[in-house]
Amino acid sequence: MDILKKRNGIFPIVITPPTSLELPNFRELWEYRGLFFFLVRRDIKLRFQQTFIGIFWVVLQPLIQMLIFYVILGILIQVPTNGVPFPLFFLSAFLAWQFFSQVVNLSAFSLVGNLGVILKSYFPRLALPLASIVNALVDFAVCFLVLMFFLLLDGHYPITVRYLLLPVLLVITIVFSSGVGLLFGALMVVFRDTKNLISFILMIWMYVTPIMYPITIAPEKFRILFYINPLTSLVEAYRWVFLSQGDLPRISYLLISTVVAVIIWFCGAIAFRAMENRIADIM
Repeated sequence: MDILKKRNGIFPIVITPPTSLELPNFRELWEYRGLFFFLVRRDIKLRFQQTFIGIFWVVLQPLIQMLIFYVILGILIQVPTNGVPFPLFFLSAFLAWQFFSQVVNLSAFSLVGNLGVILKSYFPRLALPLASIVNALVDFAVCFLVLMFFLLLDGHYPITVRYLLLPVLLVITIVFSSGVGLLFGALMVVFRDTKNLISFILMIWMYVTPIMYPITIAPEKFRILFYINPLTSLVEAYRWVFLSQGDLPRISYLLISTVVAVIIWFCGAIAFRAMENRIADIM
């Protein structure tokens, strides 16, 4: 949609069909920023509306999973954690994983889940998955406070200058997770069984990411296979920040994760842009 120069006191609007490979119109997205903030408020309000304990569900989810894995891996199997208590070892990585999986799921369902709104009015559809990122950031902030409580309670993990790296890691995680979510969102418009595929892929993805175990248990010659997964270097970097132990993953690995995240985001944005204009016809 192009807005031409003013003619006879009006601004003519020319609507043209998008090409198959078209990036989102970021200027148009900025013009609809009011709608974006409305979607953010709507999602957060609907999520906790008419719930018994409200936002405390956000706290319970990581704590319950931590307890389960602590009993199985920390007590029964006794996975080595380099001297770090298993609950802290798990939460320091699960914080990033929960944010990643939540953004992927919310972004993937953003088109299908808002079909009624999409059919009734025009707005940049990219606002839907972007609003879900803010929703996931609420969970991230709450889980971050929970992790900080346990770290300060332990007393051996003070806040250091390493925390200055945290915003950079969070931005990379946002870009990567939203890109994956946009790709799945585009697939879901065409293939309805994508929702089952997402659950299956995320389950496998969690186990091949060193969240419940240290990367050091893998033989040296096979570790490069783990770093093909961009989340591996991100999780290791989060642990380096919170636990102040070990070495920061190689800068090259973090750069690779950043490049992969940006490439996947643009691929996802292009695919999402192509599918958002077909959703009314397909569904």
